[in-house]
Amino acid sequence: MHQQVRVVPALSPPDLAALLDVLYRAGVNLVAAGGGNIELGEEFAFVPNDDQFDLAIDVLTRAEYQARLLEKDKDFKLCWLDNEPGQLLACVQDATRENLERGRVVKDILIGIEPEDGKIGVQVYSVDKDSGSMAS
Repeated sequence: MHQQVRVVPALSPPDLAALLDVLYRAGVNLVAAGGGNIELGEEFAFVPNDDQFDLAIDVLTRAEYQARLLEKDKDFKLCWLDNEPGQLLACVQDATRENLERGRVVKDILIGIEPEDGKIGVQVYSVDKDSGSMAS
């Protein structure tokens, strides 16, 4: 979970199911997914199995989606959480502290499945204050 793919599921009209079908037909397994306003022009974020990033980008590109690959620490904060109260809060608080120094705000979070080691992967995606949409 050290990378993340973000893509607007819009070829015309936006259709998340169609995008997911492209990934499914290629055998891409998603271990985390998230996003908001996905069929209203915002991005769908997902993490495939570690060995499937190239495959995911390739099949989306061939299907004419414009996917982009994000990197841990540069583009998002990765936390590994125990299944206990307060874990997500601590992760978001850490991201918020880092964001204050960089002039950024949290745009969304992506939560993954619980792998065999019992830790839950959470990616906190932030954007520059001026470029992110802010609720009034």
